Amino acid sequence: METKGKNRDLKKIVNDMYEKESLILNEIKNSFSKEDLSKECLNSELSIMIKSYEKLLKLIKKLTKVGDANQRKLILAYNEIDKQKKELDDAYKKLDLLSRVDPLTNLSNRRDFLEKVEYEKIRFERENKKFAFILSDIDNFKIFNDKYGHDCGDFVLKKVAEVFTKSVRQQDAVGRWGGEEFILLLPNVLQDGAIKIAEKLRVAISEKIYKYKTLELSISMTFGVSVYDETTSVDSCIKRADEGLYKGKLKGKNCVVYKE
Repeated sequence: METKGKNRDLKKIVNDMYEKESLILNEIKNSFSKEDLSKECLNSELSIMIKSYEKLLKLIKKLTKVGDANQRKLILAYNEIDKQKKELDDAYKKLDLLSRVDPLTNLSNRRDFLEKVEYEKIRFERENKKFAFILSDIDNFKIFNDKYGHDCGDFVLKKVAEVFTKSVRQQDAVGRWGGEEFILLLPNVLQDGAIKIAEKLRVAISEKIYKYKTLELSISMTFGVSVYDETTSVDSCIKRADEGLYKGKLKGKNCVVYKE
């Protein structure tokens, strides 16, 4: 309310200023039209009018400075608002990212992964394109933690995540399912293709030597595979992949098992 009052006062001053300017100009015009006016009287009247006009010009200049200053303040305020809005947007994006990403491996966490699965499920209902799951687990992971420490265990998890990220297609989703378990979503992939991808990952992991400090580590993983179709739910499909994984562990680990 105070700002509105100030704006009204400023508007009144400006209007009064233009009225005075108009009045002075009319007086000057009228003075020149007086034929019987002596040169001395004319100079006197003009001198008075010029002083009045000078006062008016000073007021105009003052108001202009105030207006310019207020405009600069307004621009600075808008810039500051834009800056704060950008910072707030960036903070929100970072917060949203943190809520979706596993901080150790930088892979999707369970929440983010399941959201991607939900999207794929909708696409299946619309286009009837099946998709596959690969659930995998690092063999004998407990040894890395117990024998060499949790830092070593974290190192192993990160290296596995790197191999997975580099080995899958752009449209595939990779997530850390929990602990030493990783999960993949493979859009538009059927049984043979999913088994082939799992085998490719198994070989990529097991054939590499991982250097941790002075140690040379070998890592192997077991994989369970399942395919989603109209006869099942997402939960039961992931459960089937988990059953395949469990069966692979019983078989001796470092293998791929498809579960119908």
